[in-house]
Parts: sequence; C-alpha cells; structure tokens
Amino acid sequence: MEIKKREIICSVVIIAVMLIAGSFISEKIRQSMLEKYQEYDTAIHVDTEEMFRYGMRTNAGNAFVYGKLKTLDPVKFPEITGEYSYIKKEEQKYRKHWRTVTETYRDSNGKKHTRKSKEEYWTWDTMSTETKTATKISYLNVEFKYEKIPFPRSKMVEILDTGYHKRNVYYGTGTEFKGTIFSDLKNNTINKTSFYNKQTIEETIESLEDGHQIWIFWISWIIITAIMVVGFCYLDNRWLD
Repeated sequence: MEIKKREIICSVVIIAVMLIAGSFISEKIRQSMLEKYQEYDTAIHVDTEEMFRYGMRTNAGNAFVYGKLKTLDPVKFPEITGEYSYIKKEEQKYRKHWRTVTETYRDSNGKKHTRKSKEEYWTWDTMSTETKTATKISYLNVEFKYEKIPFPRSKMVEILDTGYHKRNVYYGTGTEFKGTIFSDLKNNTINKTSFYNKQTIEETIESLEDGHQIWIFWISWIIITAIMVVGFCYLDNRWLD
C-alpha cells in the first residue's frame, strides 16, 4: 500500500488529536483513582468479630474486614454430590446446524470467483436452565442476607449424560471462602460491599492501588489510535483516489 503525503499529514493530525483527548480522559481517570485511594487509606482495618460488630453498630464507615465468608443454607441438586452457595443446571442437546460458507477461487485464466455452499456443524445448545441460590450467609460469624456480599464467580463442577445427544452441565460456587471485604459499616450492617477472595487486607489494598487502570486505558487508547490511522490510510488508498 503506497503512503501518500496527505495520508502522513492526516495521520499526524489523528495521532495528535487522540493524544490530547487521551490525556484529558487519563487525567479524569487519575482523579477518580486518587479519590478511591483516599477512601482506602482512611478505611479502618478489622479482623475480629467484636471489632466488626462494633464498627457496624457505631457507623464506622469504610472498612477493610478480613474473615471467613460462609453459606448457612447451602443448595444442591440431588443427582450430583456437593453443596453450594449457588448452583445452575443447564439441560443441553447436541444439535446439527447449517451455515453458508463463501469460498474464493481463481479459474484457469486467473479471474477471481466466489461460490457459496452449505456446511454442517454441531453444537451443544442449552434447552433449559434451573438455578438455586442460598439465602443466608455469615461473615466473621455475623449473619447477613446472601445478596450482601458478592461471592466468587461460579465454575463448572460436573457434566452428566442424560441420553442420546443429551447432557446436564452444572455450574456452582463453593460455600466457604476466606478473604477481605471492603464495605461501608453503618446502620448495623454492611453496604456497597466488595469481596477479595484469598487476599489479606494488605494484599487487597496493594492490588487496589497498583494503578493498572491507567496502563489499561493507555494500551487500549494506543491500539484504537493505530486502528484509526491504518483504517484511514487503507480507505484513502482504496476509495479516495
């Protein structure tokens, strides 16, 4: 692809505009991060049941609390072993589908042609879903509703064959985890809670303040800028002459 003078000039303009816009957005992200860091740095640290109950009772505010998250009324499906805080069963069927495939080829004279054909393929399709969720949990031996603390994401725990081209796939979340929550302690409960599995308070703060948001933004922004520049040059070369 030939690079023309106008394409170089326009590319420089695109890069300059994107850098200016990126710097503005990056500063907004940085300010938001500093506000969050202020919340983390002023939050109290709790690791006992007594301190936890006292903090909720006295409206202590933001706190990092280290302890055990436990399900008090676990759920299960009778056909598989194990108990879970959340479990989902997907009834799946292995089904045949068809799709149109377009092929490009050249004839003996070098002329390009395309032809379409039907292609068969098979997939496991979900026909129905059933879920069960616990209602009561405890953290540091204090009871809450299940919704108060977000559990780790579920993962596949078992697959059962149920017939010809049929199966059940089960996804579940365990009943006990140890880690740290960041929460607002007030009105004798916890509010706006995040849970960091298998992390101490110190490890949680370190991960929250590592500044990865800025790096992720700039890497994504540079990729977007590169795509815009290449896309402009390609379109200019193909259609604007």
